[in-house]
Amino acid sequence: EGSSGLYEVVPLEDKPGRANIVLKNTKADRSMSCLSVLLKSDAGANGPRGGAQVNIGACGREWSEWAFDAATGEIYSSLLAGSSPGGGDMCLTTGWPFLQAGAFDTSATGDNSKTVVVLNEAGNSANFVLRDKGKVLMSGSIPPHSIQTIALD
Repeated sequence: EGSSGLYEVVPLEDKPGRANIVLKNTKADRSMSCLSVLLKSDAGANGPRGGAQVNIGACGREWSEWAFDAATGEIYSSLLAGSSPGGGDMCLTTGWPFLQAGAFDTSATGDNSKTVVVLNEAGNSANFVLRDKGKVLMSGSIPPHSIQTIALD
């Protein structure tokens, strides 16, 4: 109680490139502790804006299988890849589902070389870090339901 989940990426021996993401710090049966895509009536995504939510569930099911690229750290599900409309791979994201950012080269304006627009659609403030090629440019916070424009030199 009051602690964060600790997960382990466990490769599936019979399915190269596939893995289960298993919750480690739980008293529940390990076979029932996998991160699973939560679908609405097995027919599609049930997130408020599309996409799919995740939950903890049975490890031996297709909705608990994830593709994991150790080189890039990317994790995604192909559960809806064959469905239509809008089927395809779903990436696994964490944190603020409604925090978006766009970066632009604005050097032609003569003012600043880069501009970043950050949008927070969530009902809570969100912290963020801006990086360029691994170098931290700045860290900041954005209030709920707001947009910020950041000019960088």
